[in-house]
Amino acid sequence: MAIQLQEFAKRVLFGTTIEDKLDYPCEEIVDTNRGDPIKTPRSLSRPKRLSLRDDNKRVDHPRASKLIDVRERGRLLHFFANHELLATELMSLALLKFPDAPKSFRAGLLNTLKEEQIHTRIYMHRMKQCGIEFGELPLSGYFWKSVSSMEDPLDYVTRLSLTFEQANLDYSREYGKIFAEVGDQSTADILERIYQDEIQHVGFGLRWFRRWKQSGKSDWEAFKEKLIFPLSPSRAKGNIYNAAGRKAAGLNRAFIEDLQVYQQSRGRTPIVRWFNPDAEGYASQNSAKPIENSNPTLQQDLAFLLAYLSRKDDILVLPQRPSRVFLRSIQDLSFPLPELVTQSSPAGIPSIKRKIGGIRPWAWTPDTVGLFSDMFPCVTRTPIASELWNSDIRLLHSKLWATEQAETLFKKSSGNWIAPSSTLGRPVSNLCELDRARGELGEKGYHNIVCKAPFGAAGRGNRCLMEKEAISESMSQWLENIWLRQDIVLVEPWLKIVFDFSVHFNVNDESVELQAFTRLFNNARGQFKGVLSSGFGSIQNEALNRLLLSDDRGKPRVYRWYEEKLVPWLRSILDKSKYTGPLSIDAFIYQEPEGSLRLKPLSEINPRYTMGRIGHELGTRVAGGSAGLLQIVNKSQLREIGYSTFNDYCEELKQNHPVRTARISKPQIISGSFPLTDPSKAQKFAAVYHVRKRYSELPV
Repeated sequence: MAIQLQEFAKRVLFGTTIEDKLDYPCEEIVDTNRGDPIKTPRSLSRPKRLSLRDDNKRVDHPRASKLIDVRERGRLLHFFANHELLATELMSLALLKFPDAPKSFRAGLLNTLKEEQIHTRIYMHRMKQCGIEFGELPLSGYFWKSVSSMEDPLDYVTRLSLTFEQANLDYSREYGKIFAEVGDQSTADILERIYQDEIQHVGFGLRWFRRWKQSGKSDWEAFKEKLIFPLSPSRAKGNIYNAAGRKAAGLNRAFIEDLQVYQQSRGRTPIVRWFNPDAEGYASQNSAKPIENSNPTLQQDLAFLLAYLSRKDDILVLPQRPSRVFLRSIQDLSFPLPELVTQSSPAGIPSIKRKIGGIRPWAWTPDTVGLFSDMFPCVTRTPIASELWNSDIRLLHSKLWATEQAETLFKKSSGNWIAPSSTLGRPVSNLCELDRARGELGEKGYHNIVCKAPFGAAGRGNRCLMEKEAISESMSQWLENIWLRQDIVLVEPWLKIVFDFSVHFNVNDESVELQAFTRLFNNARGQFKGVLSSGFGSIQNEALNRLLLSDDRGKPRVYRWYEEKLVPWLRSILDKSKYTGPLSIDAFIYQEPEGSLRLKPLSEINPRYTMGRIGHELGTRVAGGSAGLLQIVNKSQLREIGYSTFNDYCEELKQNHPVRTARISKPQIISGSFPLTDPSKAQKFAAVYHVRKRYSELPV
C-alpha cells in the first residue's frame, strides 16, 4: 500500500510527536495527488518540550574551549539536532507550498528530507549519551523565520540549500575536528557523515538554482540578488571557510572566492564609513557645491584605508571594489573585512534602508551631510544635521582659529620646554602685511617663515620663505589665490623640527578621551610621508628622550601635559560646537638656534580621522616588541625607486619581507611588508605597511 507524498509531508510538518516528525514510512511514497498549495502556518507544530522560543533572544551554544566536558558537548549537539529538525520541517513545508514543482525536484527534496530525519535521530542519540535530552535546552526558531516565508522553489534552494546548508559545510567540518581533538571520535565521525551528506544537499540545491535563476546572471550575482535582508551571503559561511567542500558541491571558483571575502552584518547594527579627504576644501567654502581643487584620485586610491577602522559588521562605501586577490590577502592576515558597497558615481552614495548604528565619514562636511541625509532615519540615534556641521565645527578646521584659541593655552603653560606664544601664526591679508610680519619675526630671531592656508590638510597648503628670499611669481600667485578664496594667510616662524607626532582623541557628549600618540614622518614642507603605528619608537637623542619621556612622577612628561593641560582646554573650546567624533592634534619638537629643544604642543586641529589614527589602529595588530610603519607612496616616488607599477613594487616588498604572524589572543604580525590598498587598482597613490622586529629596521 502506498502513501501520498503530500500526506507524509503534512504529518511531518503538522505532527505533534517526535515520531510524526522523524518516522519515515515503510510504504511506498507516491506523488500522484499533490493537492493545492498551502500557506505557511503562523506557528510550527511540535511536541511541547520542543517548542521554539518566541522572545527573539539569542541562544548561545558552548564555546569550543568548553567541549572537553562531555555535557557541554551534549549541549552543542542539542543545537545541531534542532537545526536538522528545522530543516526537515522546512523541506516538508516546501513540498506542501509548491505542489507544482518539477517531479524530479520533489523526489530529490524527499530524499534530502529523509536524510535530515536520520541526522536528527543520530544527534538525539549521541546527545543523550552525553547526558542531554532533546528539549532540555531553549530552541531557536531563527532558521524557520528565515526560510518559511519562501515564495517559490528558487527561493527555497537559495535560502536553505545555498545559505544554511552551505554554511554547514564549514560548521560540520570545523566542529568535527574540534570533537576529534578533545578525544570524542564518535561524534567526529557523525559530523563527517553529515558533512558528506551536506555536500550532496548543497549540490542538489545548486543544480536547481542554476536552472531557475535569472538568465545572464552569474551564480554569485543571482545568489546575492535573491537574498533579502536580513539574509545575506554572509550567512552562507561559518567561522573557518571550507573552499574544498564547496568545490565538491559544484560551486565554481568565482563564487567560492567572492563568498569568501563577502561580509555583511549578522545582527550588530553596522557603522557606515566613507573616505572623503577633501574636508578642508569644503570647510573653506562652507557649502556642498563641488570644490575647485578636489582630489578624486586620492579618494579612489585610498578609500579602503577606512576598512582598518572598521569591524567586520560595518559597511564601507567605496568608489570601486578592490580585487578578490587583494581582499583575500587582507583576510589572510586576519584583518576583519567590512561589507563593501560600491558608489555609482563619486557623489552617488547608495541608499541603505536597514537599521544602522551610525554614519562615520572621514570628516563631516557640508556635502557629506547632504549625501547621507537619506540614511538618517535608519540610524539608531537619528543624527541632527546642525550638530554634524555648523559654523563652530567649521572653525575647528581652521588653522587661524586654532592659533587664536591656542594663544591662551601657550601663555598659561609654564616651563622653558614649551614653545612661546611668539611661535604661533599671525594672519596677513596682503603683501605689505606679509613683509611687516617677516620683519617682526626676524627681530625675534625667526628669519625663515612658513605661509599656511587657513584651510588646508597634510601640508598641501604650506609655502616656505627663507631668510632674504624674494617672493617669486609662483609664490605671489599662490598667495593671491589663498587671499581670494580664504581672505587671509597664516604666517608662522619656520622652526627646525626634529620630531613630529600627533595626539588622538575621541570626543563624545560628556568627555574628551585621549586615545594614543603616534609619531609622524613629514617632508620639509610638512607633507605626510608616514606614521609609526605605536608610540614614539626608539629615540636615540638623549635630550629628545628626556623632553618626551622623562618625568619625576612616574609618567612621561608629554603624556602628562596633554592629559592635565590640553584635555581640559580642548573640552572647553569644543563645548560651543557640539562636535563629537574622532579628533587629532598635530604637534612637534623643534630645536632653538642655541640648540635647546622645545615642544610646540599644537600646530593644527583635525576634527576628523587622520592617517595617524589609522596607523594607531593598525598598531593593535602588531606583536609586542615589533614596530609598524604606514606609508603613502605616490607614482613619482615609485618611479624614483625603479618601479613601473604599484603591483610590481608591492609584490617585491612581500617577497623580500614576507609576513610572519603569531597567534596569541588574536593573530598578530611579527614582521613583513604588504599593501593596505589594492595596488592593482591604484592610479596615483598606494598605502603600504611595514612591520619589523626592531624599530631601526623600518624604512623610515
